[in-house]
Amino acid sequence: MSLTDCEPSAPHELGERLRSYEIWGCIGAGGMSRVWLGRHQLLAVPVIVKTVLSEYENDAKGEARVLSEAKLMARIASPRVVRALDAGIHERRPYLVEEYVDGVDLDELDRRRRAALGVGLPLWFVCEVMQAACEALQSAHQTGVVHRDMKPSNLFGSPQTGIRLGDFGIAAVANAGDEHEVSGTIRFMAPEQVRGAEPDPTIDVWGAGATAFDLRYGHAPFSTLEALLDENTRPAFPQPATAAEAYFQHVLAGMLDKNRERRAQRVLEPMRHFALLAQMLRAGTQHGSIEAIDRATFRVHDCIVRFREGDLAKASADAIVSSANDVLTMRSGVGEALRKAGGDAIEAEAVACGKQPLGSCVATTAGSLSAKHVLHAVSAWKEASCVGRATQRALLLADELGHRTLSFAALGTGVTRVSTEACASAMMTAVRQHLELGATRLKEIEVVLWGKQSFDRYREVGEDALHGRLELGWHDIGLPAPGREVRPDGGTWIDAQRVSGSRLHKPTG
Repeated sequence: MSLTDCEPSAPHELGERLRSYEIWGCIGAGGMSRVWLGRHQLLAVPVIVKTVLSEYENDAKGEARVLSEAKLMARIASPRVVRALDAGIHERRPYLVEEYVDGVDLDELDRRRRAALGVGLPLWFVCEVMQAACEALQSAHQTGVVHRDMKPSNLFGSPQTGIRLGDFGIAAVANAGDEHEVSGTIRFMAPEQVRGAEPDPTIDVWGAGATAFDLRYGHAPFSTLEALLDENTRPAFPQPATAAEAYFQHVLAGMLDKNRERRAQRVLEPMRHFALLAQMLRAGTQHGSIEAIDRATFRVHDCIVRFREGDLAKASADAIVSSANDVLTMRSGVGEALRKAGGDAIEAEAVACGKQPLGSCVATTAGSLSAKHVLHAVSAWKEASCVGRATQRALLLADELGHRTLSFAALGTGVTRVSTEACASAMMTAVRQHLELGATRLKEIEVVLWGKQSFDRYREVGEDALHGRLELGWHDIGLPAPGREVRPDGGTWIDAQRVSGSRLHKPTG
């Protein structure tokens, strides 16, 4: 299902509460469904709520679709699949409550990078994404579920928790023999899916291959329906510049075979290839490169990242990122300080943009501040944090505006009461990923904290988040079993950077 925008300021046809969930507002609609953003009243975590459109409320088909999606999602035990948290019927309206993923979808990430920077996603990252996507599909297939709508916009990427596959709205039980409609997104559908064939896992193998092609090359493998259905037309791969690119294309060719009997029958095989490629490519880059310059300043790839105490209104960066509420008024906290220093025109321009969804970021001019722009990041609501997504969009927006230096507030830590530690983790993992992907124009990023206590707490967690996961060059394969002979030719560790050659290394000395 592809979502269209939903006017955030429209009246809540769902109301302001659905059982244990407060409803912020509508964030999209598509097919027979409407999508809302909410928060669990007690846990104060954001959630996604999906309902049928009002015209389908009394339609048994609409109710069945929402509840079927909930049941199929709940079957799948995988950290790579968006979790179904709750489902039921409230005031005659079926609903599904899903996990909120604090990051942008892969379609938005790729599209905005290409528009702003003129480059797509690096191959190592595409392979990491596809490894995770194939893990999700494999888990679904292991429970008899075929997704049927695999595409970049259904892959949600949180820099903190990784990739999640979502939107099981047209998912089906594999080889069930039931009647089913032809559904999906043409650019990512297998030929037999378009022709109405019974769903099986090979449909998702094709969808994953088409998704990988799109993420790497910026378009789907076939531009027209005629080309998709023509048995003699093959995907037009560009000439590979490296052996890794050629390997990647070979994997995709096996996933995009129009003869479903010759196509890879399970996602497990391409998943292993993507994992191997990602590992090899990471080993040959500066993946995870970070250097401490002093206690609060770090070089992350080609960018300086700094934490400091001070007044954000006095920052001299190209753009200042302020934590904003959803109506973009600037009457408290950092926003008020920026308005007082830069003038009421900043607020007037922001408010004219209208109510904004949580996790969004909009730019205005900066009035009499020394910056060129103020970026208003709608990062939290009643302790429910969307800081990760808001930070990602602030960084993307800064690249779109051509900025080289950026000063952030600690997003969401004011009246919306996100903890300093949670804020630091979400913001700095987003910064780390943005810089890892490369090509950014940003050369200096600072976070300006108010007071020593906030600075100390933010710095400690922020530094850990910038370092990210530890990429080990070896893997422990276990201590000798008691009473067993330790063989001199027994391997004790495996060099991850040489895993492509399957080389085992023995201890020395």
